Amino acid sequence: RLRAVLMPLLDIMQTMPSFVYLIPVLMLFGLGKVPAIFATVIYAAPPLIRLTDLGIRQVDSEVMEAVNAFGANRWQQLFGVQLPLALPSIMAGINQTTMMALSMVVIASMIGARGLGEDVLVGIQTLNVGKGLEAGLAIVILAVVIDRITQAYGRSRHETSK
Repeated sequence: RLRAVLMPLLDIMQTMPSFVYLIPVLMLFGLGKVPAIFATVIYAAPPLIRLTDLGIRQVDSEVMEAVNAFGANRWQQLFGVQLPLALPSIMAGINQTTMMALSMVVIASMIGARGLGEDVLVGIQTLNVGKGLEAGLAIVILAVVIDRITQAYGRSRHETSK
């Protein structure tokens, strides 16, 4: 039942342009770091929710039958079996969420968030191409490093669970 409501909501969230997330948080929180973080988290969360759901649903039914046969309750099933087996999918969700959050840093700087996104924005506003390019490359390098780390962790956890 929750899935029937949540999936269409996630569909809508993933099709909305990233700027749209700034409007309600600006009305609620004004300018600054808090609304930028709030908008970024809401913008980036759908892939993590979707891929976690997918990973849990893909756990083999025979495994779940065995867990039930041993008398595990729902929490034991979830935390002892389903989440560990869904970890590669969850790590893919963390990876995608991180990439989406990094894609939001320049947009978040428009409402007062400081950091690399602000450097890109200032570089664009002042036509300081070097500063904007430097900060943009730093964001890209950060994204690549985080991507490699989460992929490696997901692979290593998947191999140890076999």
